[in-house]
Amino acid sequence: MELESSVRPDLPAPGAARSLRANLIAGLRFLALRDGWTPLQAGVGAWLLLLALMQASALVFDILRVDGPGRFAADALPQRLAPVMWSMLAVWVVVRVLGRPGAWLAGVTGVAAIGLWINLVWGGLSFAPDAFWSALSDLLGEAGDWLWWLPALWALCAVTIALARLCRASPGQRLFVFAVVGLVDLLPSLTLGDHEPLWVAVERDEGEDADDRWAAARSEAVMYRQPVLLAEAIARVEPGQAGKPELFLLAVAGHAAQDVFLREVDKVERLFAERFGTAGHSIVLANNPATVLDRPLATASAIEASLNALGARMNRDEDVLFVFLTSHGAEDYRFDLSMWPWELEQLTPYRLAGMLDAAGIRHRVILVSACYSGGFIGPLSGPDSLVMTAARADRSSHGCSHEADWTFFGRAFFDEALRATTSFTEAFARASAAVREREKAEGLTPSEPQIAVGEAIKPHLDGLDHVLRQSPPVHAAGDCGRSTAC
Repeated sequence: MELESSVRPDLPAPGAARSLRANLIAGLRFLALRDGWTPLQAGVGAWLLLLALMQASALVFDILRVDGPGRFAADALPQRLAPVMWSMLAVWVVVRVLGRPGAWLAGVTGVAAIGLWINLVWGGLSFAPDAFWSALSDLLGEAGDWLWWLPALWALCAVTIALARLCRASPGQRLFVFAVVGLVDLLPSLTLGDHEPLWVAVERDEGEDADDRWAAARSEAVMYRQPVLLAEAIARVEPGQAGKPELFLLAVAGHAAQDVFLREVDKVERLFAERFGTAGHSIVLANNPATVLDRPLATASAIEASLNALGARMNRDEDVLFVFLTSHGAEDYRFDLSMWPWELEQLTPYRLAGMLDAAGIRHRVILVSACYSGGFIGPLSGPDSLVMTAARADRSSHGCSHEADWTFFGRAFFDEALRATTSFTEAFARASAAVREREKAEGLTPSEPQIAVGEAIKPHLDGLDHVLRQSPPVHAAGDCGRSTAC
């Protein structure tokens, strides 16, 4: 059968439904490593229909992942369509080198039929519950990770065999087809990825209530109220007790347009009061239009003043400060402290390190939850520091939607791991594993949380952990010190 002549202009084109049915069957036959060229209906229209269905299925999966209202993200389309370009190029190289240039249209149609089924399988796997991936990891160890990549490897074999049959390749030429498909098609697609969603959550303030939401932030009262709020927060910090290692807390919520960061610092303040005895030893700064008249803003100046106050009340040789920063992050490692309509200075890792040094705070635990937060590791690391970040220096973190209660890493570290242990390093290990499984299940680029543990701080963390295990904090119901957030 001359496959390149299977689409003939002198024959009536089959109906779209009949063509799609034939090509779906052909795709399944290819994936079964059988000959799917006989039922395949190659053609420009048939090929474009398969590509459209591929993107439509991806859109449906993205819509299902969004809890609440959303919108179509047109700017994600170029990245989503990039794998199509690589596939077209791979087929072109194969058919040209093997002397079958007229088979290109049939080739890309067949590859699209395979790709549609693989996308459906991957989409289904992305909705497997975390418990499934955890059980698989417990059963198979690292080998369980291969289940996620198995569809891609199977597709590589199926496309190789299909194109080899299309071009009547010899055994030696089949190795060439395998190399071209792997290097030109599969490798760029997996390396560059198509992880940007076509459907994203709509922030609650993107509607008619936006003006009301930001009214307080625009008010003149903010200028007069903020210095008072910061002074009151600092005044509530009590000195540490000599001879007893204690934990102090500074929690900072940056980007004001998304409530998830405010929710995180609120929950962390309560958790630390209950689990680590930080009532009377904590300051919370937050950028959010709902709290501008009740809570000090998260500005670089407020962070500096808070660190100076905490450093003055801590016992330098015994106490430990936990700094929690949650917001968006930039590729140049600037931590987002934006609060419309005010133009606030952004926080850099070097600026934060200088503030901690100037405040005389020796023992530090710092957790930065933001995209590209791994850039904070180098400037903040040292013998007396434990530094943790939600992502690698060149990776995004996940879960900062407006409606969320926690980011991915925030939930895994604070709401899950720290409720089971008082060891920060153990909690980091648990949280990293949980985030990795969740990202895999949702088909997201791994954020790869980072950690740096200084040798000198280890005994102080161990001592703090021992004290908490021996005599955990006791609070009356609803009591977490004099914090206004409780």
